[in-house]
Amino acid sequence: MAKDKEKKVKEKDGGKTILMIGVILIVCSIVLASVSVFMLTSSLKKLNTENREDEKDPDKIPLSQIESIETENIILILPSSTDAEKRMNFTFYVGFALDKESKDLTSTKELLEANNGIVKSKITSLLNKKYLEDMLRPDIQQLIADEIFAMMKEELQTDALVEVYIKDYLYR
Repeated sequence: MAKDKEKKVKEKDGGKTILMIGVILIVCSIVLASVSVFMLTSSLKKLNTENREDEKDPDKIPLSQIESIETENIILILPSSTDAEKRMNFTFYVGFALDKESKDLTSTKELLEANNGIVKSKITSLLNKKYLEDMLRPDIQQLIADEIFAMMKEELQTDALVEVYIKDYLYR
């Protein structure tokens, strides 16, 4: 009988030992998982901040390095998409920002100045496809500038043109 008691005590001690080892392993795995999650989130935050710094418009040029050329006043009379009788006048200037450091600056500037009428005509024909409802959208000035920039970048094929902007946008 004493031997059976010793066996039961050893089995209880063995079970407690295995239980303690299991608890220790679980605690260690939780600690290691927490450390790895912390390291992963901190490295992702660092990576995101580096990407944001790269996305801060690397093509933006200081104002001291930009030369600006503007078109003559552009006037559009656009119809409504819903009412054929309704029309509205839009008037604005288009400006071209050129990089003073570009090797193509003088040729691009001369080309824009010499062909001001053609540039104005191309812009007018691009925008005549729109309706007055399109031109009344709150973000339309930036959309127009982006469309004109894409068209002029293709036409001029130069790196001197860095931005297109809309000035004095009026409608009545």
